Amino acid sequence: MASSPPPPPPPHPLPTQIPLTPKPDPDAPQSPSPVPSTSLIPKLEPIALTPELEPSPDGHPDLTGHLHFTQHQIDAVPADHRLVVSNPQPEPNPQGSIPPAHSDTSVSSSSSTAKKRARGGEMVRVNTVTPQDHIHFRSLVRRARLTFEALRGIYQREESYDGGPRNRFDLRASSKMLSRGLWLYRDVRIVGPIPGVLVGDAFHYRAELCVVGLHCTPQAGIGYIPASLVSEGHPVATSIVSSGGYLDDEDNGQVLVYSGSGGRQRNRVEHHADQTLERGNLALHYSCHYGVEVRVIRCHACDSSPSRKVYVYDGLYKAVSSTYEPGKSGRHVCKYTLVRIPGQEELGSSNWCLAKDIKDKLLANQALPPGYISPDLSNGREVLRVPVFNGVDHESSLLDFDYIARPEFPLPLSRVKQQHWGCHCVTSPCGPECGCVIKNGGGGPVYNEDGTLVRGRPVVYECGALCGCPMSCGNRATQRGMKHTLEVFRSMETEWGARTLDLIQPGAFVCEYSGDVVVTTGECEFAMDEGSVIDPKRFPKRWTEWGDASPALVGDDDDRVPRPQFPHFQEPGYVLDVSRRRNLASYISHSCTPNVFVQYVVRGGENESCPHLMVFAMDAIPPMRELSIDYGMDDQQICA
Repeated sequence: MASSPPPPPPPHPLPTQIPLTPKPDPDAPQSPSPVPSTSLIPKLEPIALTPELEPSPDGHPDLTGHLHFTQHQIDAVPADHRLVVSNPQPEPNPQGSIPPAHSDTSVSSSSSTAKKRARGGEMVRVNTVTPQDHIHFRSLVRRARLTFEALRGIYQREESYDGGPRNRFDLRASSKMLSRGLWLYRDVRIVGPIPGVLVGDAFHYRAELCVVGLHCTPQAGIGYIPASLVSEGHPVATSIVSSGGYLDDEDNGQVLVYSGSGGRQRNRVEHHADQTLERGNLALHYSCHYGVEVRVIRCHACDSSPSRKVYVYDGLYKAVSSTYEPGKSGRHVCKYTLVRIPGQEELGSSNWCLAKDIKDKLLANQALPPGYISPDLSNGREVLRVPVFNGVDHESSLLDFDYIARPEFPLPLSRVKQQHWGCHCVTSPCGPECGCVIKNGGGGPVYNEDGTLVRGRPVVYECGALCGCPMSCGNRATQRGMKHTLEVFRSMETEWGARTLDLIQPGAFVCEYSGDVVVTTGECEFAMDEGSVIDPKRFPKRWTEWGDASPALVGDDDDRVPRPQFPHFQEPGYVLDVSRRRNLASYISHSCTPNVFVQYVVRGGENESCPHLMVFAMDAIPPMRELSIDYGMDDQQICA
């Protein structure tokens, strides 16, 4: 029977800083222009604050509520180098009344829609985050992204079943989450890094950037805090999305020359009209003036993305110059030079180029870069090569293990019963009448058309060797081998780890755990952290989180597809001994905020007490990102 999701992480406060108020410099020359000179770029200095977050009934800090600041620790900062921050009254609602400071995000079960809450006005910057805080906020971001992806998938499948036009499923999903108060950090205006979002994180849809608070608009390229929330009346930009779509754009990674918005026709690169210094363009100018850091998200074309685009968060930049002059098309263009702030994680977009170079060399059988000690750990046993990289030391003992791509499970009880198992379908994909599909409990297909898992469940019944359908059947998603190039690498933190060289979609099949099968009886328990045994029963049921849109649909008419139940499915009756033979999955590291999870899979005619341990992606995993899974280790152990 399906288990309930694991309990939420304990609440942690959101450390914040508020930018200080810049006061007018009496010695500065007065200019009739409302735009300050870009030659005067005061350095923004912060005030450290200690917030108190009111916990919600489920124990989480209420990040959608009001922040109550209790202590001011004022740094010695020149008064004329401070950015204005106001505490405006909330905007009146359509009925003319002022909503309370602390909004109630609960939604009545009888209400099918909820009004969108207005954004708050506190402008904050995140202080140093402890490891425990990182785990908490990373979990919040992951939960929001899981809900978004589940909703998007539901809306897409509904329209594909109806045969109607393909609408913007991503916008529908984000709108639903906004109406339910599920966008993160809606009641604060965060300058700088977003808690729980890492440099290099990849997103398939711009609307998803809004859900996690990385960007504030699903269309405009410049996200900014409006002038009405800044006492001096100057808007301030906090994020940009750079797609290289303008003729005057230049980008070498560390330095980005970014053209403002406007002045060109859709899908054209040249300008047909002058840009104007207003809205986002003016806000980015003032970010340059005040030295406010800007989050930079780069958009790339990507055939492996469901949107054919991918948005990569590349960290914080400072705008060091702002100009308004004729561009290459002869029209006036707002141009900003942004320089990446040093000391951050490796540029996400650079990792994509590095991964592509490695893959190209693997395909061409060329020599790999220095540090690679094997071009293929699997020795041809996997569909794709599994290179091994060690840039830390001279350790190479993993090459001594025998590589086993798939476990060898015991056969079912008898051949007589075997011949009656499996479906007799002759078409692909198998339809609703397929015996294997029926065993999955109904509620639609197990896999989407692209092979991604629709929803986690206690067990997935795939068609198998005794079925009549071909290998191209949609109910055989895990049987065609790995579709993403993975590599094993030496790490200072985890000794050996596994990472991807490809972009992996959320819900995509990654690999299978393999080793020597040891059938168990009774209540035997094995410690997986010893490194020689993989016990399927020790994996937490992270599959309950995948495909679960209930936070956004509870109480709606849309919440009408219950999770399938499997009362007759028993716990696995085996462990994997990986002391002599193993595959790359054994090198996936542990994390309390994992990006992959284990899903049990039984194929037609196989022994149900020995399900396959299939690994699926929980997030969009960018190239060079380490794979991590929850091994169910002790809470006392360090999680990352």
